[in-house]
Amino acid sequence: MQQSLIQALGIINCTILKRLHDHSFEVMHCNQDWFYSLAPEAVGNTLFELSDNSPFLNDFLIDAEDFWQIGNDGQIQSGIWTEQSADKLLRLEAIAAVAKGECYLVINNLEVEYKRQQKTLQVARELLISNDKVLAQHEYIHARLDEVLRINQDLQSLQEPIKKVIENAEFGVFICDPKLRVINQNPFAFSLFEIDKDTSDADPFSIFMALFEKQCQEYQRVIETASHWYGELFWHKPPYTSKWLQVAIYPVKNDNGLLKNWVFIVSDVSRVKYLMQKNEELSLYDNVTNLPNRQFFWQALEKSLQKSAAFFVFYIDVKHFKRINELHGHGAGDHLLVDISERLISLLQKDDLCARIGGNEFGVMLFSEQDQQQCNQFAKRIIEAIESPFYTESHQKIQVGVNIGVAHYPTDTADAEELMKFADLAMFAAKRTAKSSVQFYSTALREASQKRMEMEASLRHAIEQGHFELYLQPILELESGQITKAEALIRWRLEDGSLVAPDDFIPLAEQTGLIVPLGKWVINRAGEMLKTIIQHKPSLKVSVNLSPRQFSDKNLVSFLKSVVDHCGIPAQNLELELTEGVLIDNFDKVQQLLNDVRKMGISVSIDDFGTGYSSLAYLQKLPIDHLKIDRSFVRDLDTNDSDRAIVLAVIAMAHSLKLGVIAEGVENRQQRQFLLDNQCDTAQGYLFSKPVPFDDFCQQLIVESSQNKH
Repeated sequence: MQQSLIQALGIINCTILKRLHDHSFEVMHCNQDWFYSLAPEAVGNTLFELSDNSPFLNDFLIDAEDFWQIGNDGQIQSGIWTEQSADKLLRLEAIAAVAKGECYLVINNLEVEYKRQQKTLQVARELLISNDKVLAQHEYIHARLDEVLRINQDLQSLQEPIKKVIENAEFGVFICDPKLRVINQNPFAFSLFEIDKDTSDADPFSIFMALFEKQCQEYQRVIETASHWYGELFWHKPPYTSKWLQVAIYPVKNDNGLLKNWVFIVSDVSRVKYLMQKNEELSLYDNVTNLPNRQFFWQALEKSLQKSAAFFVFYIDVKHFKRINELHGHGAGDHLLVDISERLISLLQKDDLCARIGGNEFGVMLFSEQDQQQCNQFAKRIIEAIESPFYTESHQKIQVGVNIGVAHYPTDTADAEELMKFADLAMFAAKRTAKSSVQFYSTALREASQKRMEMEASLRHAIEQGHFELYLQPILELESGQITKAEALIRWRLEDGSLVAPDDFIPLAEQTGLIVPLGKWVINRAGEMLKTIIQHKPSLKVSVNLSPRQFSDKNLVSFLKSVVDHCGIPAQNLELELTEGVLIDNFDKVQQLLNDVRKMGISVSIDDFGTGYSSLAYLQKLPIDHLKIDRSFVRDLDTNDSDRAIVLAVIAMAHSLKLGVIAEGVENRQQRQFLLDNQCDTAQGYLFSKPVPFDDFCQQLIVESSQNKH
């Protein structure tokens, strides 16, 4: 890279490396001695392999490798970390970037910028840097612990660099079992609460939990539902000691969705609070959006209760915000928050209030609408406004949704803490739907929430005990009437012998993440069934439905391979079904996964086609074998001209793309004849057979084989 260009761009105190493969890099720009203290192997070498001298940089490279493998143009940042060189303390930031297919690592030395900022806006600078540092540290520790505990489900593999970072961290870390019994706590946890570990019996975690339970209105919901929580607590030790604590709580769950550990990260932010007190504007306003912050919102809420005027409280959660930060960078995430805040403010009247009360959460006090119907209409306007596309500075399109919980004063409660607690509970209920939604608090909601938690516990128990069965519904070739395929459908067998239909527990499994272990069980069981089925009919396929959550599993392809190998079945006899929504939400990831699946020989069908975001683009780009016409279009084929037109269009389009067509929900002979006359390939439905147990399905194959012989 030309030095004149470097200078023109103002790129002065940084090193630019081009990634060749793994830890091998080529130096594009470097004239700084500080980098060679970080990577001595680069001295005198244009090409070199980066060693493990820096735990923080080495750990960032794990995420960078995943990002580079995706290959999409963009960048991710490490956040600021400190590194001790031979003669001074370095303040560094790493950026992993992809540009036109080439991968780069940029390491910035922020020392000059640090000193410049120190001379101006001292209070604001220290406040923001301190706060950002705490956030970065919390997220770093959480991400690494989450990865380690998910893979190993114990603490034996907390090796360098993560173990070293925890032990030497300037913040408290508690790791607990599901029953909140401490497994590990680092040295700073003791000094944070001014406890001498050698001479005192006091327990820092007990002190922390007492504060959390007393000061957090979401305490019960967080513990009972194993949810993430982020916020502040205040600790006072008589007679003189007082501290503000910034807290991040992370539940760590295994592949079965079972809580394995709690991770609590606690930082002393008393200095930040002190700086806030010196700057009233910073103490009450969010530095990213310039909206009132959580503290301002609480003060306004308590004042409004004293006036006794009725109003609604909104708890607004922006969906998938963490994913946006990961894909587009934290800069894009901040711009998104600013845009969202502007859209929210544009909907409010003079007396209404909007605040940013969490990382991706907003609170609204609505005085301008007087009844629930008007409030509901207002909530729908919020959803419509925020679902409109956003664009990054590089013109990349971003779409998000929101979950909204609403509580009313004084109908629901006259207490500020309960009002927020009820709005939070309603928001949590709204999260259970895939799309943006609004939920009003009610006693029925509280009861339903309790029943849901009971059902979730029963579902977890059923997974652990294997209380499930796999039914098969035949799929027939319309021309010959022969069974060519079967769809695998899960059933939950209760202890009293009755069956729970999928519609009653699959949505809950999706919301809680339990769909992942359930999905693996289905694939395993389908493989075992195929081992027997192909003895009756070697060409027959079994199709299994894949949940959107399963596409987030990096090990899905290797798991499919292990099932095929373990069961000793041809991969060609297995088929995956996925919905259109999965394709739209995760196109790049799905494209790679389906290409890998097709290389194995597994076929792919699109379920419920026509009900989602139908697009010729993905049909042409993705390796798809079949389209399944949704039963809603088949149901009224006898009487509805529009449904007939849709079915004919799907069949014609599919055949033009050389895709097979499967009709779902065929229940009478007229429907079957229409589909047959118009070249639909295969069909399933009660006209042919309901979903049946495995033995009954095998019996159908035996009967069919016997009839063919005659």
